[in-house]
Amino acid sequence: MSRPAPVVVETAKELELRAAEWLAGALRETLADGGRCSIALSGGKTTGPIYRTLAMTTLDWGRVDFYFADERCVPPDHPDSNYLLAEQNLLRPLGVKPEQVFRMEGEREDRDAAARAYEAVLPPDLDVVVLGMGEDGHTASLFPGHAALEERKRRVLAVVGPKPPPWRLTLTMPVLQGARKVLFVVSGEGKRDAVRRVLVKDEDLPSARVTHAVWMMDRAAAGQ
Repeated sequence: MSRPAPVVVETAKELELRAAEWLAGALRETLADGGRCSIALSGGKTTGPIYRTLAMTTLDWGRVDFYFADERCVPPDHPDSNYLLAEQNLLRPLGVKPEQVFRMEGEREDRDAAARAYEAVLPPDLDVVVLGMGEDGHTASLFPGHAALEERKRRVLAVVGPKPPPWRLTLTMPVLQGARKVLFVVSGEGKRDAVRRVLVKDEDLPSARVTHAVWMMDRAAAGQ
């Protein structure tokens, strides 16, 4: 499958608006068949404003189930929690019911048990996934050179990453590759080299392995 052409916008604000518009469209398209829709959210500085804009969208939100691409092993009210970021910027503004939200329980002492519990609630395939990318090319909590990147059987793993807090729960590559629609949102000059490597299909970078994803970035990240 050929990689969709990247979408480059001039500013971070435009990225926020375009990404929210794309996500709303992907959700509407899935909901059009009359069933439910699943979306997996990511954390990071870029996603918060996107979620705030998305929360202003008119949609049948009662038929959307919310999952997470990864989570730091911290309590849900911790500043580093991806759940907290989503809760503050998207879930609370929408008034989403608790039974629609499937949180990774990163605070559990038995991290492998937490990962297996999350595997048990994941749908067979996610409809929509929002991903970011680190300057090293990682996505979710799948880092370059890490053994978890080659996992093919498990759908969720507890991993140790190179950045604090080190312990994370993450969806594995088969889950990301099997999602129906994936959007990468990337902002900032520090991502420019990784973007270049992704676009030439350098699969040493985890982000490059999600080949059907739509990439949306600001000019700072895209360069020339």
